[in-house]
Amino acid sequence: MIPYSIIGDVATTLLQHLAVVGVVALGCLPSLMISDVRTRLGRWPTDRLPVNYALLVGGIALGQIVVLVAGWKLLHIGSTPQDPRFRAGRLGAVLVSYPIAVLGLGTLGVRLYCWRQAAEQWLTLRTVAGLGVAAGMYIVTLTGAVIVLFIAALFVALPT
Repeated sequence: MIPYSIIGDVATTLLQHLAVVGVVALGCLPSLMISDVRTRLGRWPTDRLPVNYALLVGGIALGQIVVLVAGWKLLHIGSTPQDPRFRAGRLGAVLVSYPIAVLGLGTLGVRLYCWRQAAEQWLTLRTVAGLGVAAGMYIVTLTGAVIVLFIAALFVALPT
């Protein structure tokens, strides 16, 4: 029989990851307003937009979780017994740099792919600008979620 505390820990971790995926899904919604992106996303890798959007959100959320965990360990964002200060600036830098890096690498990758395949270059400056706005909205959404979670954590940690 599995102890109840293990089930509670697994459920809590699962809920935390689902919350991250939900925030990422909300942050990625503005990218669907760009017609070129929506058209391409509707055709690849499957022919169903909701499935493709779920795959996109899952990939971005997984990357965001990996970056946050790596940043937490490598950049010492959270407090440690040796250094009790919380590094909010480093957390902010990780939250801002990830979507910018994904946007830059994605743009470069699509341009190189279209160039190598001699295919039509669908990623115009207008599309890149729209994706930049979507990345900005993603940053705002994620930062807002972090602030709300921080405030909720403060209230939970208060003595009753």
